[in-house]
Amino acid sequence: MSAGFSPRAVPRALALAALAAALGLAGCKSAGTAPARTVSGEQTPRPSAEEDVLYIALIRGMIERDQSQAALAFLDDYLKRRPGDVEALTLKGEALLRTEQIDAADKVYIELDRRRVQPVAAFGLGQVRAKVGDWKGAAPQFARAAEAAPTDPRVLNNYGFALLNTEDYAKAYSVLARAAQLSPQNQQIRTNFAIAALKTGREAELDQILAPVAAAERPNILSFVRSWKPS
Repeated sequence: MSAGFSPRAVPRALALAALAAALGLAGCKSAGTAPARTVSGEQTPRPSAEEDVLYIALIRGMIERDQSQAALAFLDDYLKRRPGDVEALTLKGEALLRTEQIDAADKVYIELDRRRVQPVAAFGLGQVRAKVGDWKGAAPQFARAAEAAPTDPRVLNNYGFALLNTEDYAKAYSVLARAAQLSPQNQQIRTNFAIAALKTGREAELDQILAPVAAAERPNILSFVRSWKPS
């Protein structure tokens, strides 16, 4: 996003077009007119529900494309109009984490936790603590997230990795075994599961655990697994 540009300075239809352009989308237009003040100070009508859905979807796309700084500008604009919107706050927490704004992300997830938005709040709080290497603080937060979302492999993988770093290897093995069953082709989960297997004396299982991984990549992964230590 260029310096000096503000989503508030233009009607939301133009903001949506700017978002679409940033994502490389063609022919994207809003369903109606958005709330913003014109140069003369006149208030335009409120946006439609369809516009809001599109706006959030485009912001999510920006975050997925590593355009989190730009996404934060649009999220701030959106949250001025809808300050309690859970989906927007969730995206803001993720964007703040991706841009290393740890304290700000923590505040967002604390707010969501107060509102009992689970597993998003607990998972976010776990990520905040993991970012600063506080694995003893991260593990119970990820545990809360896993309790709320027991079939989410991303949650389970983060929980399992936190357990590895707190040297609770038996529990990590159990959690990561479930994650590997839910997402059998995920190489990161497989790698973490292999670490847990090795740390619990199950070296004989390594070949089976890494079987879904491309043969050319297995030697490097095995080398990493054998050399891994808690941080």
